[in-house]
Parts: sequence; C-alpha cells; structure tokens
Amino acid sequence: MATSQLRLQRQSAPPLLRLLLPSPLLLLLLCTLLVPPLGVGAGQLLDASSVGALQAFKSALGVTYSDWNADLDCCFATCGPTDGWTNVFCDGDGQVTDITFQGGSPLSPGPLPLQLSSLTALTYIMLRQLRIHAELKAFTQHLSAVSGLQRFDMAYNFLYGSIPAALVTMPALTILALPVNYLTGSIPQLGSQLVELILASNYLSSSFPNPSTPLASCSAYSTCLTDFTGCPGSVRTSGVCGTICGGGCGEGEACAPLVEEGTMPGNTIPMECAVSIDSVPPRLMHTSAAAAMLLLRRSLGVTFTDWTATSLCLVSGGSMLTPHGWTGVRCDSQGHPIAIDITATTGQFLLPAPSFPSVVSTLQALSSIALPGNGIYTEFKAFAWHLSRLTSLKHLDLSSNVLYGPIHSSLLTIPTLTSLTLSDNYLSGCIPALGSQLLSLSLSSNYLSSSFPMPPTPLPACSAHTNCLTDVSACNTSEAGAGNQRSASECAICGGGCAEGVVCAPNLMVLRRAQSMQSTQSTQSAMAAAATLSYPMSCFRSRDSFLPVAMAPDAVAAMLALKTGLHVPFTDWVQGALCSVEWGADSTTHGWTAVTCNGEGHPTAIAIDLQELSGSFPSEMSALTALTHISLINDRIVAEIGALAQNLPSITNLQYLDMAYNFLYGFIPETLLTLPALTFLSLSVNYLSGSIPQPGSQLLELALSSNYLSSSFPSSPTPIPTCTAFSTCLTDFTGCPGSLRTSGDCGTICGGGCGEGEACAPLVEEGIEPGSIIPMGCAVSIESVPPRLMHTSAATAMLLLKRSLGVTFTDWTTASLCLTPGGSMLTPHGWTGVLCDSQGHPIAINITDATGQFRLPAPSFPSVVSTLQALSSIALPGNSIYTEFKPFAWHLSRLSSLKHLDLSSNLLYGPIHSSLVTIATLTSLTLSGNYLSGSIPALGSQLLSLSLASNFLSSSFPTLPTPLPACSAHTNCLTDVSACNTSEAGAGNQRSGSECAICGGGCAEGKVCAPNLMVWRRAKSMQSTQSTLAVAAVATLSYPMSCFTSRDSFLPVAMAPAAAAAMLALKTSLHVPFTDWLEGALCSVEWGTDSTTHGWTAVTCNGDGHPTAIAINLQELSGSFPRQVSALTALTHISLINDRIVAEMGVLAANLPSIPNLQYLELSYNFIYGTLPTAILAKDTLTSISLASNYLSGSIPAVGSQISELHLPHNYLTGTFPSSGATFASCTCADNCLQSAVNCNAGDEALQRESGCDICSHAIGTVQPCGANRVCAPEVSPAAEPASLLPMTCH
Repeated sequence: MATSQLRLQRQSAPPLLRLLLPSPLLLLLLCTLLVPPLGVGAGQLLDASSVGALQAFKSALGVTYSDWNADLDCCFATCGPTDGWTNVFCDGDGQVTDITFQGGSPLSPGPLPLQLSSLTALTYIMLRQLRIHAELKAFTQHLSAVSGLQRFDMAYNFLYGSIPAALVTMPALTILALPVNYLTGSIPQLGSQLVELILASNYLSSSFPNPSTPLASCSAYSTCLTDFTGCPGSVRTSGVCGTICGGGCGEGEACAPLVEEGTMPGNTIPMECAVSIDSVPPRLMHTSAAAAMLLLRRSLGVTFTDWTATSLCLVSGGSMLTPHGWTGVRCDSQGHPIAIDITATTGQFLLPAPSFPSVVSTLQALSSIALPGNGIYTEFKAFAWHLSRLTSLKHLDLSSNVLYGPIHSSLLTIPTLTSLTLSDNYLSGCIPALGSQLLSLSLSSNYLSSSFPMPPTPLPACSAHTNCLTDVSACNTSEAGAGNQRSASECAICGGGCAEGVVCAPNLMVLRRAQSMQSTQSTQSAMAAAATLSYPMSCFRSRDSFLPVAMAPDAVAAMLALKTGLHVPFTDWVQGALCSVEWGADSTTHGWTAVTCNGEGHPTAIAIDLQELSGSFPSEMSALTALTHISLINDRIVAEIGALAQNLPSITNLQYLDMAYNFLYGFIPETLLTLPALTFLSLSVNYLSGSIPQPGSQLLELALSSNYLSSSFPSSPTPIPTCTAFSTCLTDFTGCPGSLRTSGDCGTICGGGCGEGEACAPLVEEGIEPGSIIPMGCAVSIESVPPRLMHTSAATAMLLLKRSLGVTFTDWTTASLCLTPGGSMLTPHGWTGVLCDSQGHPIAINITDATGQFRLPAPSFPSVVSTLQALSSIALPGNSIYTEFKPFAWHLSRLSSLKHLDLSSNLLYGPIHSSLVTIATLTSLTLSGNYLSGSIPALGSQLLSLSLASNFLSSSFPTLPTPLPACSAHTNCLTDVSACNTSEAGAGNQRSGSECAICGGGCAEGKVCAPNLMVWRRAKSMQSTQSTLAVAAVATLSYPMSCFTSRDSFLPVAMAPAAAAAMLALKTSLHVPFTDWLEGALCSVEWGTDSTTHGWTAVTCNGDGHPTAIAINLQELSGSFPRQVSALTALTHISLINDRIVAEMGVLAANLPSIPNLQYLELSYNFIYGTLPTAILAKDTLTSISLASNYLSGSIPAVGSQISELHLPHNYLTGTFPSSGATFASCTCADNCLQSAVNCNAGDEALQRESGCDICSHAIGTVQPCGANRVCAPEVSPAAEPASLLPMTCH
C-alpha cells in the first residue's frame, strides 16, 4: 500500500481504529523489526559492556528469556532465535542498537536501569503491550542518560502519572509513542527535535502545547484535552475526565489505575490516588526483616557496611540517586525485602562454607534473589537448603559461581519459583524432577549427568548445554539428543564418581595461591578468576557427611535448664536428640534447633532468633564450656538485663553475644562488658538506660545504638575498634561514634529517673515492635518482683488437676506463690513447674523428666482444665505416664490459648483423637517416643511443628492443608510420610514389618493395643532396693504390646435405684443445675472416659451403678446435703469447689457423717460460715478435708487421728490449733485469726489475716460473738468472689 493511501485510510477511519493503523513513520518502524539493521552479519557478537547493561535490564524488568545469559554473546536474529539475547539487535561492531518487546510475558515495573547509558549505539526501545504497571516518571528516570535514543514506544501498558519534561526534550528523540495508557496531567513543552508524538487513549488534560516546530505526525484522540491545536484529537466519550481520582491528587501523589488480573490496557477501570513512586523515600527496614537480614549477612559473609539495622532500604521504584543503605536490596512499602541483587562482586562470599540460614524463611515477601558472579565456593545443597521455605520466591540466579554437588529436589519444586538460573557452576549428579511452575531454567555449563527429566509442562525457556547429559531434548529442541555437551574426558570428573559421604568439587589451588600472595597481588583479581576458570575436580567430604552427634550429658542438662529458663519453644530440645555439628549441613535431620555442637557433642553456638522468649539464663550455663556464640535477636524478650544475664559471666569461653531488637531495660551490668573472652557485644535497639560501665580491653566490637543510655561514653586507654551508639541519650560520644535521639524523650522517660529497687521499663503491649517509641514507667526491678498468689479460680482448677494427674509436688497449694515471667528462680515460690501471668493465671506447666511423677492407674486432664484459659504451654515429657491417650488428653481440646503441647517420651498408647490436632491455637505438638497406634487424623492448618516420631502409627501421613515448617514422623509403621517431610519420603526410616505386627495386627472392638509393662510391675514389687532405677527405665525400653480393655469400652451404667433416689434428693436440696441428673440416665464408670456420652454430669459410679465420686465445681449451689445421702454407700469423694455456696457449715454438712465410706471432702472457695462441726473432723473414714478460703469462725474442734490432710487457710478461725494423735501428710491453716498453729505446721508465720480479725463488731475471741442463736456471716453480693474480704454481720 502506498504511503498516501495509508494516510487517507487513517484520516477517514474512526478515532479508535485510527490509533491501530500505523502512520507512515510507524510503518517504517515496523519494517525495521522485520529486517536486521544494516551491517549486521551472521553470528554477530555482543561486546562485554553491552552484556553488563543487558543483564541490568533483565534484572530490572524481570526478563525471563533463558538466552539473556552472559555466556551467550550473540545478537538476536543473527545467531539464531534461541542462541542469544532474544529481541536485541546489534550493528556491525557488536553494539546494541534496538531492544524491542511486543506482547508476551508481562514485565516488571522497572525502572529502566542506569546502565543503559553505556549502550551508546542504542537508538530504539519498544516495550509494547507488556502490562507494565508503573509511574512513567519513575520508570524512565534514567532514560535521559541514553544520549542516542531516537525512538521510544510504550503503547498498550498501564503507565500512569504525568509525562516528564525530560522525556519529551531528549536531544535525539524523534518519535515518542505512549498511546493506550493511563497518563494524566498536562503535556509539557515539547522539544523541537520531536517529529512524531502519539498520545491517544490517555487522561491527559489542559491544552496541547504549541510546539516550536510543527509535528509531522501527532495523535491525541480519546483524551481529556480541552484544546487540540497543533495535534488532531478528541475528548473521551466515557465522561470520566472530571471524575477520575476525585478530580485530582495531592502533592506527592499520582492518579493510578486499579489493575486486576485479566484487565486489558485501555479499558475504563477505576483510578485512585497513590503515592508517587518517584517521591517515595527509602524506608527503614521492618524490625523482624532487619534482624533476619543481619543474620543472612553474617551467614553469607556479606561485607557491605551499609547493611545495618538503622540503614534505609530502597523501595521498589524509588530513585537509586536517593541516599540509602542495604546495597543490592529492594523493599516493599512496609519495609520488607522483596529483592536481593548482588552481582559480579567476586570474592564477596568467600567463606569456608557460606549458606542461607534457616531464618531466611521469615522473609516471606522476598521474591527475587540474584547472586551471580560472586565466586561462591561451597556445596550447593547446604548453601541453598533453606531457600525452599520462601513462599514468595519467583526468581533465583546463582550463576557464574563455584557451587558444586547435586541439586536438591525441594528447590526445583518451590510453588512460586518461575525462573531458576544455575549456569556456570560445578554442579554434578542427576537433575531432579521439575515442578510445573517453572517457566525458565538455565543449567548450562555444569557437570550434570544422565538425561534431562521430562517436565510436567514444556518449559518456555530452558538451557542445559555444556553438561554431561545424555539427552536434553526435554529441555529444548535446539539441544536435542546429546549435542552441545561436554566431551567424555571432561565428564570423567572425580574418576567417574565419589564414595558415599563424599562430593565431587573443584580443586581451587589457584584460589588458595591467590590468598597466600595477598601482599603482592590483588586478591580480587585472582578470586575473580575462580568463577571463570575451569578447575580439576576432586572428591571432598560432603557437609552432609558431618553427621549430627549426641549431645554430651552435662551439656544436655544445661541446655534443658536453658529451655526452661528462657521458655525456648523448640520441641526438639529433648534428651537423646542429635545436635548439628559446626561443619555439618542443616539439610541433615537432627534435633536441637538453633544449636551447633563440636565433634564431642558440646554446644559451641546458640542462635535463637525471631521467637518469643522470656525468663533468664540459668546457673547451669556454666557447664557449657565450649559455648562461644549466643544470638537472641528479635525474640521479644521483656526483661531487666541484670536479671536476664546474671549467669552469663559463668560461661568462661563466651566470645560473641547479640541480644539486639528486644525489650531489655535497666542498667548494663559491668560484669557483662568485662567477660574475659567476650570480643563482640550487641545490645542495640532495646530500652537500656543509665550510664555505660567501663568496657573491658578485650572488646573489639560494641553496638549500643537505639537505647536510652545517658552520661558520657566511658574513656578507655584501649579504644574499641568498632563501636556504635547512635540514637541514644549520651552527652559525649568520644570513643564511640553516635548521635542523640531525635524523639526528645531523653529527659522525660520515667519522670527523669526511678527510685531504689526500681528500673525504667517499657510498657510493652501485644503487637508492639522492639525499637518503637513506647511509654516507659518505673517498675519494681525484676530481680525483686515477688511471685504472685495464684488467682482463686485458677488455683481451684490446678488443685483438681494435681489430683487427677497425680502430681506429688507438695508446694502445689492454694497458699503457694506462683513464679511470673522474668522472675528469678532464686526467689522463694511454690507451684513447681508452673508459670503465671501478672494476674496469677497459669500460662505454662513444665514438668520434665520427673519419672514416676504420674504413676496413677489412669491419669487424665480433668474437665476443669478448660477454665485455665490463659494456659498456652504444657510440657510433660519423660514422666512415664502410662495410660490411654484419648481419655488422658480429651479435655485439652477445650483450652482456647494452648499453643505448645509436649507429651513426648512417655507410655501413652492408643489412637490420637482428631479434636486435639485441630485446636485453633495449637502450633506445636510433640508426641514422639510413645506407643501410639492407629492412623493419624486430619491435621489443622494452624500447626507449625509436629513430632510423632518413634510410635506405632500406621497408614500414610495425611495430606496437609499447608506444608508444616517442622515435621517428624520417622520410626513408625507408616507407609508414606512424604506429606510430613521430603527427607522421609516413602516408607523410609520406618519400623520393620515384625516391629509393626503389634497385638497380632490389631485388637477387637472395645480393646486397645498397649505396652505390657511387666518390667514396671516387677520394679514396683522391689521398691525398697531399686524401684527408682527400674521405673526410670520404663520410658526408654521397648515393651511387647498386648490388647487391653479400652477406657472407652467401660460403658456408662444405669444408676442403682436407691442411689438414684438419693441423688435426686441431693439435686433438689443443693439446687444442682445439671439437667441430665434424671432417673434412667447413665452414669460414667470409674475407669470410663469422659469422651463417652453419658448423663449424671460430675458423678462417677462403680460397675454396679453406685456413685463413688461427686465433683461439682464452678457452679451456683445453695442449700444443704439431705438425709438421703446416707444411702450412698459407695461414695468416697465429694468436691464442691468454687460453687458460691452461701450456707452455715453446721447446716450444710449436718448429714455428711451419715455417708458410710466418705474419705475425701473438698468445700474450698465458697461463702461457708459458722463453726466447724466436731462430727466432721471425727468421722472415722474421712482422711482428707479442705475448707480453704471460706468465712468459718470460732475455734477448731479436736481432730481425729484418721485425718492425714487438713486444709483450713483463709478463714476467721480463732484460738490455738488443737493437739491430736493425727500424723498429717499435709496441713495448712495460714491467714486465720489463730494464736498458734504449731500442731498444724512447723511455724506460726502468716497466722493473722492482713485485714484484721475484728468481725461482726465483736472481738472474735469470745465464744458467741453474735449472741445466742445468731452467727457471723458474710454479706454476699451477686458479683462477690469467694475469698474476697467481704464485710461480715450477725445473722
């Protein structure tokens, strides 16, 4: 078609169609796409500077072509469409002239890199129809540096914002095409060099500027311009010109389209004001991300000095010219890293064995990692093992390094990974199966063998040439068969293979020689050769062959004390777990998470980061003689540093201590700065105050920035080589570079200071990040914070728990004090193994390795455990608990805050019930080392850590809603555990068929397969000589298993008629609210489980239907026990705890002595008043009585000799505790009005009530303070709590 005919067609066409028809000049442009530039010959090579600029372009825009590769230096269409640099054209000298993309995979929002300025011959850039969603000003901010650019086309994208003046005035630019975008604002004054300008289908406003030289071709159809003089155009017909973004955006904002998946450019879609990308300043990195990145820096050996917690991170789209830190890192708007790009800085990571640490898994926004050309010399599997835990990783480039060994399968199947480049390394072995998500894979120039695996779907971009592969046809048709592969002599590496535990690796003698001649030659240039030269390959010991070791016994004891002292959440910190050795790879299965040991099993490093810790370092740490490194970064520790670190000086070889990013407060202890071996100390980003003590001369690095430290930095005859104290309250920074806090609160925190015994502490709330400026107040120094009295209702539940589980600790009493988080273990307290919150509610129960502690016939958690709603952690490992698992743990599913449950190393048997593994809050469950059988129920998506190892579980591991970060199910009878952990795939590491033939392959209905503990029974028969040792063996030996009657098979029974009549009378008399106390209802039997449906709530019967126990707790009762209770001949236990009973004791309990076999009476935490009846204390069968926390008055009558437990604290009893023939196993009567209680306990302390004993307006010492026929009783309101100090009057 002639040019004139084309022009006529364009003029007569409708506006939108005109846009699609090219102008004469555009026709010429299209022609240039079809014909290579003049002077280009076949096989034209790129020059080295062009390759670097194109690599930068690839990284900035996310180009996925596999032939955009440094080892392919051919221009597109001159060497073949798959041989190099698709869509790049060169001139005869190998200089890039054109970069043209049209359609295809979407590109990233840039910006175009500054390195394009080195392409001095570049005249044409076309990025058309690529769904680029970016602010035009930001995207093109470096384009003006491309001095020779003549044509720029970005039609059909999602560009928004205004057109920058720098773009339309580029000296050489003659054609600019930006149609079908979302550009707004006025058009700047045009440069005289422009010949053609296409701006149709945008939202540009105002008048078209009058060009100094008329344009040869111009189009502004479908815009919001008010005057088209100088450029033919039309106003948009949609009527949105005045409404987009509310008519305009504020300063620093741009009107941007809300682009969704599938939206096509040019559509009328909603637009709203967004922060202008170009004006977004770098951001401080998010606290948790900065902590992880600093660990990454240490693990990889990154030497950039601007990788610090206080450095600013460049936000995606922000200008590189803006001052910032974190070289090579890009963050999102919340400060989370999204890309790491450290390219061609050879020698950057030359550590003996660098690797990505496990904490990299917390960088869940990280989508791109590029580390090409850095001379990284290490085993690939160990180096990249933890990358498979990144849930957003899309692009990974580790090309041109010295990585060796096989590729591990978990890397290739990361669900989000679309582009993987591992070319130019020394990788060997087979290529594992590929994930269907991969779009681009480059494995060229390695030593990979066998054939290329068939991908689930064809790879759009794939390269695997220059390897030892026998067939690469599944990768790319141009590499079909074995063509373009290494020769047989090249592939005979390491003599054809290495022995087990050994890996084939390059022998870098050149590199080692370079390191030995640093003084004479540039190490950088010699190291640079490491990634480009071809080295001979030799067999070296694999890091995976450094097998984990058993931890030394004394170290295990110290580490378990540390676990308890700091509340470490790792469930694999258990006796018998293996510890990773210093040179071993994290890819090897082991225990003791975050701990590294030496070859003898002594811990050398502890790095617990990004957890929730509390407490202090225990005194047992002194046994860790090999420990040199401790890192507790961003663990949300709220503690006074003096209390937390009081035992650290006992670690004689500690060299490195990092506790940055926590809520530490108080004064820095002098002993911490003068530890003899300590060379590195970081306490940055905390809330420390006071002056800094004199540092020891051994310190080489001290980091104290972002605290509230005051006075001057202490002078020292030996300056600290590396010291930082930025953002503090110091007045003099001589000897340590620093700066004053800008928040202005240095003189105002805690009112300027705190009194003796106090510390200035942050008021930490849920969700507050370390380093935040939060209010601070004076608090009692943690070392002096006393344990708290347990909350009334919680103490009630815990005493029932004690009885039900058979806990024998004598300090589990209502009068005992409970330790709170951070409190010193050295402070006298009770409730062994329990930790409470500040309100006295239990938050953790930890009873470990107390073998025989729970030796009941059938211990279980009682239903009242559901009232402990603050309880978040239960750990009872190694206690030889021998019972059926389902009834034992049935009621735990009702705990609404339970996060951690550890019942490992016991003798639990039977199946796991589904309600336990789906507790909404439960993130960590450890049941390893038991005798559990049956299939594993469906798991809840909330679980993060699950350990079921060493049981007899069968079938296959269930499919998970989401992958478990930590999972172990080895040594079972499972047929497939691949859903748990890829390292345990299939049936590997499982029990043998003979081991799994337990109970003859199964038990009949109503039976359960359980260990037959004859060893234990023999041990019980010889208690006098060796029972402790024998019982201790129970949890470690492997017992034969037999079928026993399941507790679920003890079906509820019909209550005996006489007993039912008595119980219905009791229901009426005490106003029992349970609706299932009915004639004909079934009663749970003693050995039955609460998981079986029944009636008669809170009642237990024997097999003949006679009640043996009544436990009505936490209800609203009133009245008295009726005379019919005498018919309850089998009844031995009565418990009415915290039932708000308002009654006179004599009336309430008048008929209790008629119960023939009553042994146990518990009426604590009520409003019971009056005097103690003599008949109760004298009843011959009654051995245990508890009436604590009531309003009883008068003297205590004689106590019968049969009483072994008597608890009367928190009443108004008077006189002297009577002498008796009773030998008490337990007796308490504190907080009364007694004159002496030597016959109850060893001393008379705390006998008097703090509130005084003058009740009912009479001296309590008289016999009848209220007169005849009257009694002193509390005034109970509906909201009153038992044990409250209620006023008492005569009734």
